[in-house]
Amino acid sequence: MKNSIQSIAFVAALLLLPTSAMAQSSDREAVDQVMQKFLSAYPSADGALVSDVFRKDGVMIGYSPARGSALLQRTGEQLAEGFNGTPAANEAKRKRTYEIVDMAENLAAVRINLDYPGWRGVDYIVLLKTDGKWQMISKTWTGVLTSNTP
Repeated sequence: MKNSIQSIAFVAALLLLPTSAMAQSSDREAVDQVMQKFLSAYPSADGALVSDVFRKDGVMIGYSPARGSALLQRTGEQLAEGFNGTPAANEAKRKRTYEIVDMAENLAAVRINLDYPGWRGVDYIVLLKTDGKWQMISKTWTGVLTSNTP
């Protein structure tokens, strides 16, 4: 009897393993899609794309010595409003890459590396899955001036 229960538990665990792995894989793909959509907002300066993936009540906070000593803070809604349809003049020369650095249940962390003419920075994005949907809840950034000006 004991062996039967252990066998059933073992088989059940094996059956659930692919489901768990598939859920993790599909969550990773969903986070990847959110990040691709967010980054596509920069070349187009499309605030609607940002609104789609960044919670309105989310927060962006950042610091760069080039902007003074004060922290720059915005809500997700204010961040989206900053994408006004006119991309940065040097947008074609800006490079962005990202890496999903961690995932845990309904939380994900992503690092974005920014290489702009005259500026290099890093964003850390936190995403939260609520009601089956992944959205950005925070963006924290920093950056420094560089000599790679156009």
